[in-house]
Amino acid sequence: MKPATKGEAVHEQLSIPWASAAAQAYLSGIGKGLAGRKPRESADRVRMLAEEHEAWLDNACLCFYAGTNVMSPAARRLLSSTLATRPSMGHPGDKYQPGVRYLEQIEVIAMDLCRRLFRARFAETRLPSGSSVNLSVFLALTKAGDRILALPEWAGGHPTHREEGMAGLHGLAISDVPFDPSKMAVDLDGLRKVAKDLRPVLIIVGASLVLFPYPLAEVRRIADEVGAILMYDGAHLAGLIAGAQFQDPLAEGAHLMTTSTYKTFGGPPGGLVVSNDPEIARRIDRVAFPGMTANFDCARVASVAVAAAELLEFGPAYAKACIENGQAVAQALSTEGFDVVAAAHGFTRSHHVAVDVHGLGGGAEAARRLEAAHIILSKFILPRDAAAPPGQMSGLRLGLQEVTRRGLGPAEMAEIARCVRRVLLDGEDPARVADDVRRIRQRFPKVHYCF
Repeated sequence: MKPATKGEAVHEQLSIPWASAAAQAYLSGIGKGLAGRKPRESADRVRMLAEEHEAWLDNACLCFYAGTNVMSPAARRLLSSTLATRPSMGHPGDKYQPGVRYLEQIEVIAMDLCRRLFRARFAETRLPSGSSVNLSVFLALTKAGDRILALPEWAGGHPTHREEGMAGLHGLAISDVPFDPSKMAVDLDGLRKVAKDLRPVLIIVGASLVLFPYPLAEVRRIADEVGAILMYDGAHLAGLIAGAQFQDPLAEGAHLMTTSTYKTFGGPPGGLVVSNDPEIARRIDRVAFPGMTANFDCARVASVAVAAAELLEFGPAYAKACIENGQAVAQALSTEGFDVVAAAHGFTRSHHVAVDVHGLGGGAEAARRLEAAHIILSKFILPRDAAAPPGQMSGLRLGLQEVTRRGLGPAEMAEIARCVRRVLLDGEDPARVADDVRRIRQRFPKVHYCF
């Protein structure tokens, strides 16, 4: 057998043996097509795929995926600036590097805007993701072996709060925040009992599916009774909180709030921590640098600053429209015959909507069929899945932030609900429905609620 060259060996080994069968098959198929490809050809292919991705997802689909958003042109332009290539270590005014006199002013402006946005004394903007800011909290405020309470997965709890995520990697002992599925709300009596029995160091509220505000004042009282810190994970809700249309976590009792800076925030992927507690802020600052970052992405921080300024300017109207669209699409889907979660409680008071599709093949199958019709949303776990085999998800989750920023309103929510019915209930060919979805999308070429 002819010895393999170094490049050939890499292609033969292109696999992730521990990944799912579907992931391995996909990687193997793509990898075979890369064998022998010249570097310039690969670079050209990457550029072409980026253009195709934009043409498809941004221009031909309606995106209801709750974990994304569209950025304003002003915020997006900064991501390609040379700020992205420049290092910046230390606090503004006391940097390790020379030549950053303008860059560190941007950092100060970003901190100031984020503090104003969330009515906070302190803001940490340097960390690169929502997961990393959650880890920064665990590293700053807990030690391995400490007990924390977090929402279970079937109540929307995020993996970073659980054994498989940052909390587990840090060695924390994790127990559930009791949750009442009939109300999609925290069970306060159950929480008080669990907190008194387990004496957690940290209590986390906030999730990947949040239909109603949390009773933060009551949760804070329980936290105080056992000496726990209350953390609010606002990753999905930051834009609504900033627009003063949902709840104000710090004012209502949370010691700190973590969030991502995309989703409803409308900026680039990244993380943010805000707090009014100087000791908590000091400890998180120490973890952020020199603990978890040396240099950070300065272009991202600049983009976050513009997104925060836009939220200060347009946030109330944007947040109000997100919630109105959430309520409108929930009611429209219910009218079309779908089992929308929390119907007895008004469906939602946020931008999130959940639909139970277990009788239609489950969330994964329903999401796949809707993607073929250019309607992008995600499968999601529901309380009925608590005792189900791992990976079973009976629901669909919709987030209204992107279509709202594109300018769609309640009238379009009714149109979209009819398209969903045609695919999932009527069994119509998704390709035919896709034509109508594209026509709806093309009526809204601009990004709204921005400079």
